[in-house]
Amino acid sequence: MVYDIVPGHADRIERLTLLYTAELRTGPARGGALDIARLDDGAIAGVAAWEGPRRPRPGDRWQRLRVLPLHMRAIGVRHLGATLSRFAAARPTSPHWYLADIAVDDRARGLGVGSALLAHRLAAIDRQCLPAHLEATTPHSRRLYTRFGFQETARVDIPSSPAAMTRPAAAPPPQGAPAA
Repeated sequence: MVYDIVPGHADRIERLTLLYTAELRTGPARGGALDIARLDDGAIAGVAAWEGPRRPRPGDRWQRLRVLPLHMRAIGVRHLGATLSRFAAARPTSPHWYLADIAVDDRARGLGVGSALLAHRLAAIDRQCLPAHLEATTPHSRRLYTRFGFQETARVDIPSSPAAMTRPAAAPPPQGAPAA
């Protein structure tokens, strides 16, 4: 999917850096979460960047405007509006957590790092009784997310056609039950 948003050009690494910088400034840094898994030697094994469930608040519009130049340089002026609106159209309109990105280092693939990152954050989301949303970009990731309770709700209209997937909110505990 990232290849569709930031196609392969000579400056692709620079453009991806801009894209992820914008993503981190508007997601985890603004009421979301950045979960990091480490290997035994301390090396980073994987990272999951989540946008928290926030309602518009003072400063949100300003923050989006501040990162707009990063998005424009990363994605390109011609495709920016259409790309962002296609992703937004597939997202729930009610408050929800959004998995902006998850990545596992090649050395840690197959060790359950991605599953551990998901399980950690989804447990916290369940305590809040909120839904979660993401885009699955491969058949493998769709299967993984399905195991965690996500259901496909739409396809994002870009060439790789990622599956928009939402995990329903957990039911609140019965009244009088001890908190988890």
